[in-house]
Amino acid sequence: MLKSTLIVIAISIAAGATIRAWAFAFFAFLLVTALGAVSVLKGSSSTEALASGLEVLVLMEICYLAGLFAFSLWGHIQKRRKKDAIAERSPVTGKHPHG
Repeated sequence: MLKSTLIVIAISIAAGATIRAWAFAFFAFLLVTALGAVSVLKGSSSTEALASGLEVLVLMEICYLAGLFAFSLWGHIQKRRKKDAIAERSPVTGKHPHG
């Protein structure tokens, strides 16, 4: 269970950095449905499978948002560094000022 949780966390964080929210929602729904079906086939009750699926779904959504936030923050920092580097150059020579 711990391995699958770590995999779900890693995939969700990576998805936050790369795919749109609607695509992730579709992916998460399919994954949770499949996990619920496997759980029922292993002998769990429908209620337990539903509760487990909702837990995984909430975990996936939180990790997706964390990945999205981290990726957005990283992009903002990179843009700011690039902007600051351009602002430091002299407008006439294009070189960094001495001193």
